[in-house]
Amino acid sequence: MAVDRKNLSSALLLICAVRHYGWALAPAEVAGVVSKGLGAAAILALLLLLKPRGMAAAVAAWFAFEELQVLICSALWVVQPWHVNKGQAMCSAYIGFDIGAISLCVVAAFAVAVNSYSFKKLGAHENER
Repeated sequence: MAVDRKNLSSALLLICAVRHYGWALAPAEVAGVVSKGLGAAAILALLLLLKPRGMAAAVAAWFAFEELQVLICSALWVVQPWHVNKGQAMCSAYIGFDIGAISLCVVAAFAVAVNSYSFKKLGAHENER
């Protein structure tokens, strides 16, 4: 989704307005989950607007995947709710496995990679001086 600067304000207004006010159109018993799903959709849209490159593109792709999971689980739960224990992640409850443990490991690996990548970039600039 390519958005030029002229249309960026309109895109941001639409994304944020739907995210902040769209949940109010949902029935009260699912409004919280609808809000969660709209938040995920907004983050997905904003990640697409960024058009990142390099390491940032890899990080954005991972979090787009994460937010897509949230959006899908939220939509599925609104259609056919399942039991979620207090403190348990909704998607993890659905599949019966702690997705967050894997996600946290991936995010930690990204943190190490981004840190290493940043130091390499910094070192390259230091050598130019």
